[in-house]
Amino acid sequence: MVSKQVTDILKKEGLISKEASQQLKEYEKQRVGNVLDFCADQNISTVAKIVSLLRQTHQQQVIDLTQLEINLETAKLLPASVCLEHTILPFYEDHEKVYVAMADPDDGGLVNFIGTKLGKKVEPYLAHQGTIKQILQLTFDHSADDSRTYIQELIDRAKNSSLSPEATAQQVPIISLVNHLVMFALRSKASDMHIEPRQEHVLIRMRIDGQLHEIFTLPKEILASLLARIKILARLRIDEHMRPQDGRFTFNESGYRIAIRVSIIPTLYGQKIALRFLDTDNEELSLDTLGMQATHRRQIEKLLGFSNGMVLVTGPTGSGKTTTLYAMLKAISKKKVNISTIEDPIEYHLSGANQVQVNSLVNLTFADGLRSLLRQDPDIIMVGEIRDKETATIAVNAALTGHLVLSSLHTNSAAAAIPRLLDMGVEPYLIASTVRAVIGQRLARKICSNCKKEYIINVLPEAFTGKAKDLPLSVAAGQGCQKCLKTGYRGRVGIFEILEIDDMMHDLIIKRSPAAVLHTEAERRGFCSLQQDGLKKIQAKQTTVEEIARIIQ
Repeated sequence: MVSKQVTDILKKEGLISKEASQQLKEYEKQRVGNVLDFCADQNISTVAKIVSLLRQTHQQQVIDLTQLEINLETAKLLPASVCLEHTILPFYEDHEKVYVAMADPDDGGLVNFIGTKLGKKVEPYLAHQGTIKQILQLTFDHSADDSRTYIQELIDRAKNSSLSPEATAQQVPIISLVNHLVMFALRSKASDMHIEPRQEHVLIRMRIDGQLHEIFTLPKEILASLLARIKILARLRIDEHMRPQDGRFTFNESGYRIAIRVSIIPTLYGQKIALRFLDTDNEELSLDTLGMQATHRRQIEKLLGFSNGMVLVTGPTGSGKTTTLYAMLKAISKKKVNISTIEDPIEYHLSGANQVQVNSLVNLTFADGLRSLLRQDPDIIMVGEIRDKETATIAVNAALTGHLVLSSLHTNSAAAAIPRLLDMGVEPYLIASTVRAVIGQRLARKICSNCKKEYIINVLPEAFTGKAKDLPLSVAAGQGCQKCLKTGYRGRVGIFEILEIDDMMHDLIIKRSPAAVLHTEAERRGFCSLQQDGLKKIQAKQTTVEEIARIIQ
């Protein structure tokens, strides 16, 4: 805690008022930070100036870590779990002493603990808490191996707790374990994390670039505390073990701010947890980041220029349909238009849009929400998914009466969207009159740039029969490295096809032509299919032959 002498010095220098000194005491009492953090956060003065002032008055040993070159070996004298938990950093040692930067150097118990741990006398120094955390992240989190080591330390500490699961969930080891599991997932670009109880242990798997990877194995005795912690965060019932529960919370730690959707369900060996990471404030989202070729980009820009009609995005679950819909909305949200959405769930926050969440508890369905949105004077409507005849009929009629409607369907190709609407009971003349285009898409894993190697192939898989004209072909593949978890892939790129509804397509729809006929006619008129777009991504060495063959089957 800040001493009276320090506050007196700050008052004497005219840096803080009596009221501010009281705020400083509360600031430290709540363990938000110390005097250096307070002055920096409140824009009272810079860290360097306060450090200089305290040194001149000889009131406190204080250090400005930004002026030092930290030796990583010295910083790692203490375990990662201890440094991160207590916000401390060894920054120098000699034969007799170790010099430690601390958020609270007056914590005598902690100083004694460090001395016993290292077998040396400890010289504690006051340091800016934010700077300590930044250096610790660079020291212990610069590789997956360091993160794994720290998480394992937390697991070992948490499993030895003698408290109840509810009490353990409020202790630092479990709190830190959940935080660092989430941070590990976010650094790995995971979209989901599964905490799965097995007979002998708890398995943690993460979905990275669309594929599930086994990442950690936890002892079974830690599951109850882990469940309790996540339920507390998501405001779910801790004492409910037999029924599924759903919730969400916002993770705001170490520079990350992300919404997390929680689903808990009872299984044979215990309650399974699924976490979905929703980057709702993804500022980088745009048509430019989807990976479209220039031709497809121009087609979409033309479609977004219409004031009415319907544009559908199709593909299986996890193919990026919602991301494409939002990239399209973002491209036109700058105009003076009223954009309204009905979604389940709301996965992105779009500035300037009126977003409505489906809620079965109050019978707010896609159809009911869409019907209500039409009374809100919308220009553009986005329906998260068309699932039934009622929603489809309302959406088609909205497109027919002067609204631009964007939505998605679960079909394997763009051409298959038309028969799907017909099967739902939408009249062919309404489909032909309102649907302007259908975008089919997949997500292909990108080759890891760190371990990419080029080679020549002479034969393509059957999926590409008749598609290649330039064999032998120069291609690339990842060899597998630490950065890509030995998979050879890192990140994903979109593969697209866009079926525009022109006069010829209009006539085929009226005749209820099957998807194969629509697809063949589109190809005859220059349609670039998923296979062809995938081949272009292969030739550009963005992805591999095997990956494209996998996703278009």
